[in-house]
Amino acid sequence: MKNILPILVLLLSFGSSVLAQDILTREEQQLKNVEEHGYASRLINTQIVLEQLGLTWTSILNAPEPFGRSIGGHIGDYIYVFCGQANNAMAAAYNINTNLWGTSTVCTGPASNSAFCVAHSELYKLSGTGAVSVFEKFTPDGTGTGTWTILTGGPTDVMNAQNSMAWDGGDYIYVHSSNYSTTSPASYLSRYSISLNSWVTLTPTTYIKRYPGLIFVNGIMYLIGGLIPTGNDPTICLKYDPGTDMWDTISSLPEAVNYCKWTTTSVGDYVVLVGSGGGWSTYPSNPKVFYYNTLNNTWTYDGDLPADRGLALAFFVPSVEKIFFGGGNMGGSSTNYQSDCWTGEGSFIPVELVSFIANVFGNDVSLSWMTATEVNNSHFEIQRSTDGVGFERIGIVQGKGTTSEVQYYSFEDRELAKGKYYYRLKQVDFSGVFEFSNIVEAEIVTLINFELAQNYPNPFNPSTTIKFSIPATEFVTLKVYDVMGNEVAELLNEEKSTGSHSVELNASKLASGTYFYKLQAGVKTEVRKMLLLK
Repeated sequence: MKNILPILVLLLSFGSSVLAQDILTREEQQLKNVEEHGYASRLINTQIVLEQLGLTWTSILNAPEPFGRSIGGHIGDYIYVFCGQANNAMAAAYNINTNLWGTSTVCTGPASNSAFCVAHSELYKLSGTGAVSVFEKFTPDGTGTGTWTILTGGPTDVMNAQNSMAWDGGDYIYVHSSNYSTTSPASYLSRYSISLNSWVTLTPTTYIKRYPGLIFVNGIMYLIGGLIPTGNDPTICLKYDPGTDMWDTISSLPEAVNYCKWTTTSVGDYVVLVGSGGGWSTYPSNPKVFYYNTLNNTWTYDGDLPADRGLALAFFVPSVEKIFFGGGNMGGSSTNYQSDCWTGEGSFIPVELVSFIANVFGNDVSLSWMTATEVNNSHFEIQRSTDGVGFERIGIVQGKGTTSEVQYYSFEDRELAKGKYYYRLKQVDFSGVFEFSNIVEAEIVTLINFELAQNYPNPFNPSTTIKFSIPATEFVTLKVYDVMGNEVAELLNEEKSTGSHSVELNASKLASGTYFYKLQAGVKTEVRKMLLLK
């Protein structure tokens, strides 16, 4: 599930460490974000929203000037855009927190058509029209500006405007290029060592691909689209294994594309092509967004761009888990560049787990979790371990498919023996792709205490579950009161045996608001608060 995100909360992705905590309301979570991170949300100001298939696009502030054939990337709190055909000295930075554009630092060699990638929080720019021999990197200072440093240029065959580059996630940046020579058309592949500031030549593909998309996913480099000689198949895509220095074809794109250099990105296990094309008659634009699943070798159409643009710029922004898309030309003109920008989310963005907690009630463990958004979520497999290493499946809870609404889930693990237990979730997509959550702990002790648990879910509409435990057989009452102290519901008024119990409250006849529920067993009482939101 590649996963997806308009909820204004701090999103804890699968695989991160989460401590057991009370489930917070949206307002409480926003306040928590402000206190811990200085912002209530990193979502960008919404002007309009367009929805189609798995895609949702949100308009953000226009860039300071039109751009296309530009380079860019996301580093820290900023989205950077440099160079381009409209203005090869363009330098702009968009602050994700303030939702404002500002001026950045102009590169040493202004150009258009440059190859680019972000590596180790620095933006690398190679060659391009107007600065063919220049290889440089941008090191941000955290304020939207930074410094440019000249690096050792690569082999002549990859220092041109038709090239593309990609970072492998470690020490290397790979550069592909092709030429259309009528006598000896060829492709080239070189590798740059970041630590050594030096180059080596590698085995190129036999396919001729100018201006292709180039991206790494899980250690494999993928080459998408590009301009091709007349008569060649424009849908062919390739992959390269650095370990073997060998190329192979992958599933072809569903339809023909051309320029993909500026709009190919990755999200998790997916290669995402965010539109393509030059935007004029010879190389028409293609407004469709496709994503490629590297695990099962399939392409999927996920919807269209918010506007038909050629030579635009697009890349994934991990801090908000959205696609940035902007600039490009329109109206059939190769130079009619625009400044409007959007953020997008699609079926390739993961399920976002807000919380996963375990509570103990006598000899039972109650697991509860909440998601902010889901895309293609088939189900959750609940797994348990007694040592935190070897896990077994103990149940399955169905997911909600695709939704941008907050979803609440729960699972009961009952009648456990004394000891410590570990739990995790295995979230499974309809495609079979899965991810594991963090691990939570719970410990069963023999002593049963008088305890009233927080209702779940909370807030709720219209039903919620209230759990409690008592150390001895007692006559028990459980009542609900409004904020004025008026009794609005009696849930229990009977004798209950030693152990853990649960009661469901259906508040369909109550108005939205804050309520209190009170447990009394013998001389002991306990009160908790809950929130009904309709």
